[in-house]
Amino acid sequence: MSVLIRCDASPEIGTGHVMRCLALADRLAAAGALPVFVARRMFPNLAERIAAAGFRLAMLPEVPSDNGDRAGVIPHADWLAASWRDDVDATLAVAAETAARWVVVDHYGVDRMWQAAARAGGLRVAALDDLADRAHDADLLIDPSLADDPHGRYAGLLPEGRQRLLGPRYTILRQEFAEPPERGAERADAPLAYLLAFGGVDAAGMSLRALAALEAEARPSDMVDVVVGGQNADRAEIERRAAGQGWSVHVDSDAMGALMAKADIAIGAGGHMLWERAAMRLPTVAVIVAENQRDQVNGAAARGLVLGLDAATASTADIRAAIASLARDDAARSRMVAACAAVDGAGADRIARRIAGPEIVMRPAADADCERLHAWRNHPRIRAVSREAGEIDLEGHRRWFAGVLADQERTLLIGEDAAGPVGVVRFDRDGSEAEVSIYLTPERLGGGFGANLLLAGEAWFRQNNSDIRRIVAEVLPGNAASEELFLSCGYDRRADGLFQKGLEG
Repeated sequence: MSVLIRCDASPEIGTGHVMRCLALADRLAAAGALPVFVARRMFPNLAERIAAAGFRLAMLPEVPSDNGDRAGVIPHADWLAASWRDDVDATLAVAAETAARWVVVDHYGVDRMWQAAARAGGLRVAALDDLADRAHDADLLIDPSLADDPHGRYAGLLPEGRQRLLGPRYTILRQEFAEPPERGAERADAPLAYLLAFGGVDAAGMSLRALAALEAEARPSDMVDVVVGGQNADRAEIERRAAGQGWSVHVDSDAMGALMAKADIAIGAGGHMLWERAAMRLPTVAVIVAENQRDQVNGAAARGLVLGLDAATASTADIRAAIASLARDDAARSRMVAACAAVDGAGADRIARRIAGPEIVMRPAADADCERLHAWRNHPRIRAVSREAGEIDLEGHRRWFAGVLADQERTLLIGEDAAGPVGVVRFDRDGSEAEVSIYLTPERLGGGFGANLLLAGEAWFRQNNSDIRRIVAEVLPGNAASEELFLSCGYDRRADGLFQKGLEG
């Protein structure tokens, strides 16, 4: 299965969108998909990186753009550098050529108009966003932002019932960030290692300001690594000043994970690297260098993941003071390390499973399934999240099972993939509404198959019950995993423990 990835890189866009899409492409490929990048603007070094990773890059033609006229609807509309109609038509042409079924869109210049046209053209759409500043018409919305109410943030911006992967569990990171180093709790007066990195472009010129702050704060025994992109306009001056201090400069580094692992303190921009540093449990002074980073950095600072500054107002002295507050306080760094545990390195795998996971085929349960369903229902981990937590006797189960199969208002489905049974989904009808219950087989617990099973069950049920307009679910108190499952599959919280999903006609 081909999956298109629509993203761009330019001086105003930066490189972070392409970098996180590369990480997602790796995991999509591991899941058996064939990623194809689609771009209109791309730095040559990033094009080389895409090719070196083994992925195709399809460049869209240059065309006149009137998308900037939509700036009142989409703040970054001009970033598309084409009309949305020309852009989606060109993308659909690549989809037809590659037999793609999905397109992942990581672009602030794309909104519901583009997405609706892509869906009408036969593609399923996964939209990556962290701004919540425009309406979407995606099948799957992905936003790793830290927010007090991540689902409420998209109220009115996404049609009811669409899939939503929200929060830092869905941060897309390369595999090198999956295993953070052990961070010592106390360093006393030992030398510190600093990492200064403001992304591939650094249009705000923050590298030089932060370098000046480090020149004033770092001790002779401290170590400093400076990472700059090949597009950084201040590169020559940065290299000259770093050399004068005996510090190392890395241009377009492909070893950020290793550099973060050996650092004690980072100074860098918001954007995608904020999540990389958090996954590596790296105490950070994070600087807002673009308006679209403000909520992200402020949210991370409020939760103790970073110390936040604003490039528009922070002086060299302010940057130095922030660095010193971490360098001179071991306990503060330890607290920040602990707070960063909210971000792990598995987000890309979770997303890839949702897009390109194993195909689950649903079938109605039959008489021959009775005894193995009895064994599954009696597994301790399944009983723990069931309404009836007690052990189920075989004769009682047989009566229940026969009753379910005979009841026209109840549907009992078993989901299977190439490896065997995945789980069970049951629907109990009440007019145009149905209540769903779901569990994985004991052998598949913890494998991340719940959402794919639920969605496959819904698809089968809707195909065979076209008059159903709403599905509801009840989750027992304390079952956070099931709550996240239903929310991510497009259900809304109706009340404590109760969830509902309206179905599009």
